[in-house]
Amino acid sequence: MTTDQWTIADILSWTQGHFEKLRPDSPRLDAELLLAFVLDCPRLDLYLRADQPLNEKERGAYRELVKQRAAGCPIAYLTGEKEFWSLTLEVNNNTLIPRPDTETLVEIAVEQIRKRQNNHPDSKCLIAELGTGTGAIPLAICAELKNLHIIAVDCTADVLEVAARNLQRHESLLSPRNNHIELVESNLFSKINPAAKLDCIISNPPYIPRECISSLQVDVAQYEPHTALDGGLDGLSFYRYLLETAPSLLAQNGEMLLEIGFDQQADLSSLKQDFPVWKSSAFLPDLQGNDRVWKLGLSQLL
Repeated sequence: MTTDQWTIADILSWTQGHFEKLRPDSPRLDAELLLAFVLDCPRLDLYLRADQPLNEKERGAYRELVKQRAAGCPIAYLTGEKEFWSLTLEVNNNTLIPRPDTETLVEIAVEQIRKRQNNHPDSKCLIAELGTGTGAIPLAICAELKNLHIIAVDCTADVLEVAARNLQRHESLLSPRNNHIELVESNLFSKINPAAKLDCIISNPPYIPRECISSLQVDVAQYEPHTALDGGLDGLSFYRYLLETAPSLLAQNGEMLLEIGFDQQADLSSLKQDFPVWKSSAFLPDLQGNDRVWKLGLSQLL
């Protein structure tokens, strides 16, 4: 069979075998996502059009993507998109790729904010998020709730430009639902006005110990921005900052929800002892049973 006769089915089968030798995690899915991107079609169409041959231009574009994926480049950076909470989000190499694990943080945030809104039905809930990246977390929360004002902070304009395009893409989750996401370029929370008195702080902060980043899988260590991964020498730098800074920004009964590494519960429990202002603390699991979200409150009731 010559290459100009290779059909979609042939290409997918060959690529799956190629990726299985190099990247065994999801070889078939990777092949499908890249080919659907090249052909600008849904993945299902690959099976409806299985006997269709690829032309020379399509084969060339696909070949280049397969080469980059085999070298370790994440699929999301190759296609420029990632699904999160059923939302399609733009990503690029300035932004961390949203993870399924972070949906646990969204789920718990929605639950807690809904409780607060039930107790204060006439007020708009004021939330701040540290390290918004693509805007995935605030957009997911806005997909579930109304009457929110979320101040989404990140430290670079390049990242916030991506977030801004995602907000525009999902405008239907914002003004029609009386939600507003305010993008703020800031070093940590330095530009948040303490007088605002936030109802809630949410963050998926960098939490990888610096010396461990190089040992992560190639997709992460060599391609994703280290500023979004580096949690300092012990991985706890941002938690230390938030535990110290958040009380001055939160309302009296405010709370904080943080994503954590699966093995950080003991270290964070120890760290909290240095900040007695936090009266409530609970660790909540993800679907795999790993501690994934740290819920903290300034009052005894969470």
